[in-house]
Amino acid sequence: MSDSNSDIEKSDRIPRLERVAMILEAINRSDQGLTLVEISSQTEMPMPSAHRLVNNMLDAGFLVGQRGRSRYRIGPRLIRIFQSSLSLETLQALAEPTLQRIADRFGQVAYLVRLVQDSIQLAVTVLPSSPSRNLIYPGNVFPLNATASAKALLAFQSEAVIDQQLQGPLEKYRPNTIVDPEKLRAKLADVREQGYAISDDEFDPGVYSICCPVLIGSAGALYGVGIVALKERLLMSFDTEAVVQSLKEAAGELRTTLQSTGLHAVSDVESEVDA
Repeated sequence: MSDSNSDIEKSDRIPRLERVAMILEAINRSDQGLTLVEISSQTEMPMPSAHRLVNNMLDAGFLVGQRGRSRYRIGPRLIRIFQSSLSLETLQALAEPTLQRIADRFGQVAYLVRLVQDSIQLAVTVLPSSPSRNLIYPGNVFPLNATASAKALLAFQSEAVIDQQLQGPLEKYRPNTIVDPEKLRAKLADVREQGYAISDDEFDPGVYSICCPVLIGSAGALYGVGIVALKERLLMSFDTEAVVQSLKEAAGELRTTLQSTGLHAVSDVESEVDA
């Protein structure tokens, strides 16, 4: 029996899930990802075994990369699982410094939302250090056609996900609420191009909110960072462009922070929101 066949048999005696874990651990140790040759070397797996498992992991969304000579990185499926497993306490500790700066600069409530499967979860809320009496707090319900958070996150999902979300009827909460699916689809395209979403008296009377997506590598928009206020109170002191710019900067900070929490969530082509 050749040494190559012997090595393959030896590798195949290791439980399959253990070999998958070995590959993931090796890739996660590298900021730049690993080639197939590097995966084989670092896990001590024969190339045929490593190649077969890598292809299976690509199919499952555990890895991203072009089959062949690409560098492989942690894929969107695992990133989503990991990010959705972070406790609210952990997110509070990670996001609060950034959100506090936003809240203090504009004197309004800043917040972080998280996409967990098909639902949006309010994760962190931060008040300004010197709060006024007329603060508006984000709720726990995020209709996709009426809130900045939902539009900011939905706009960066796949066309298949958008199609699925637009299948049902859209409720009209306020005169400004979009209820035509095609108009909402066009609005989502604008959000994707601009890198932020606005809700202007679309869900609650007089409430104005702005949200920017936080893109986490190949998994895309898993979080949104935003501000919510009475429209007249916010815009009498700041223009929308200033708020948007600050939120985009905050989204960049949070992206870096959240990507450094355990998985190297870097794709072959980095997803960016234009600043």
